[in-house]
Amino acid sequence: MKKARNIIMSVLILMALASCSVSCREQVPASDESSVCIASWNVQNLFNASLDGGEYDEYKPESGWDQGSYERRLASIRTVLGYLPMSREKIIVLNEVEGSDVVEELIKTNDITNLGLCWFACTSSENLAVQTAVISSLPIEHASVHEVDENLRPVLEVCIETGRGKLFILAVHFKSNLGGVEETALLRRKGAEVTAQISKVIERENPGCLILVCGDMNEECWDNRIMGPDGPLKASGSFIPGSWYCFWEDQGLSLWPNGSYWYSGSWRCYDNILVSSSGRDGAGLEVNDCGVVFKGILSTADSKPAAWNRRLLTGVSDHLPVWVMLK
Repeated sequence: MKKARNIIMSVLILMALASCSVSCREQVPASDESSVCIASWNVQNLFNASLDGGEYDEYKPESGWDQGSYERRLASIRTVLGYLPMSREKIIVLNEVEGSDVVEELIKTNDITNLGLCWFACTSSENLAVQTAVISSLPIEHASVHEVDENLRPVLEVCIETGRGKLFILAVHFKSNLGGVEETALLRRKGAEVTAQISKVIERENPGCLILVCGDMNEECWDNRIMGPDGPLKASGSFIPGSWYCFWEDQGLSLWPNGSYWYSGSWRCYDNILVSSSGRDGAGLEVNDCGVVFKGILSTADSKPAAWNRRLLTGVSDHLPVWVMLK
């Protein structure tokens, strides 16, 4: 595992390949209420209207991308964040945001402030067009970025003080299937291996802590590559020491839809939240419920995800938010 860069190092080493920024618009104390909603959502290419140098071509001014279009996207994403289950606190992982400026603009309106989402951390990989971020209503104690490979998205580690113990979020976005499922499988496994190594270090330094791996993994838990019995992130539908709880595999849940991404005529469970076994150990915060958000502007008339269409400026995202409730 490559050495993680902490926040201070990220500020000092401006040319770092992987770094992150942490900020809070308005500091709020940790709540003593019991419910915390952890969510993960790939927002599908959220770029601002400024020419920063790393954008995809269709998000450059010469391609017609402007402030009005950007504001329209921000508004739709804020609407969806309001669809998440009611809870006193919220922590949300976002995939495919351009950078910290976009995250800050996303959360600096009254509707998001009312949700308490004032803390955020975001990666800043110079060679990648899209980043991974965490926004939170609870204080972010520290954040670190762990490199996987120069051309792969890093793992964002965030430690959050809940008032009932520390909570660790490992925000990930593993390699897509572009180029072939089998051809890219080893790259996804590499990201999963780094994530597993980080979690082992966290557990060793914080025995019994709660860890969640959240993000777009671009593989399903039953693909048996990264989450199977021999995978680095071995998953199970129950809380078993030595494995991760995966709500997609929980036979006791009735989920609709039974996936977070619609591809080639079927639902795929690419977006995931894996919970360490301490998520049901009888102490501190524990998993109470799980689900998928699929309503309002997220759904088309034929009950498919309302994917963002850059040309028509319609839709929201080709992925749906998934969530886990802790109490």
